[in-house]
Amino acid sequence: MNSTINPSVTDAELAQSFKAPSLWSLIVSLWPSILLNGVCVIAVYQLVKHFTSASDVTALALSALPALVGAIFTLIRQRSVDVLGAFTLITIVASIGLTFLTGDAKLFLIRESLLTVLFGVICLISLLFPKPIWFYIIRYFTVGNSQEQMLAYEAAWKFRSFRGYIRTVTILWGALYIIEFLIRLAMIYTLTISQVLVFSSILFYALTILASVLTFRLGARLRKRSTQNNAPQTRAFPIQ
Repeated sequence: MNSTINPSVTDAELAQSFKAPSLWSLIVSLWPSILLNGVCVIAVYQLVKHFTSASDVTALALSALPALVGAIFTLIRQRSVDVLGAFTLITIVASIGLTFLTGDAKLFLIRESLLTVLFGVICLISLLFPKPIWFYIIRYFTVGNSQEQMLAYEAAWKFRSFRGYIRTVTILWGALYIIEFLIRLAMIYTLTISQVLVFSSILFYALTILASVLTFRLGARLRKRSTQNNAPQTRAFPIQ
């Protein structure tokens, strides 16, 4: 259906006016998550185990408190129900409850990858629809409330090169997050809890940064190739 779209010169001009955030700003935005869901989790677990006689289950539950407080604070600050924040909050609470009920610390460790594997599966399934999920994700983080940028973004979608880019990015993120889940499972059943907390955090953020870098590099390469070809119908590409 998308192959029948015939963008006009106006569409090309609109698409060229699209402005995207830099890769550096995206990576910097990960630091709050790294601190709350990575550093704080490891630090709290180690402190509890070192200074108390608490079980692994209790120590892991306490290590989730920074992320729990962060999720609640985000929901309060936004003054609205954010799907991602609400889901994060629910998974934290549910995992703590299940961990205490079963006494199995592995359930808590698996919890951290539930969101990523679900997102990875959704990415791949969304390829079956006219517009993959990354069309909406990129639009959400780049357009904001600007009507002009919304028109420019919609115009960019009319170009085959941009549609191909969106689908490639969707496959990339979906595949990497499913791989992250499988590797985490292997670590949970082969490493100690302390090792899993450290290596799983490194794995997740390393793959996230890798996916971000590849996303922006793919965009830069297409923009460069389009500029060299000097073809208006292929220059419409927003990622810098």
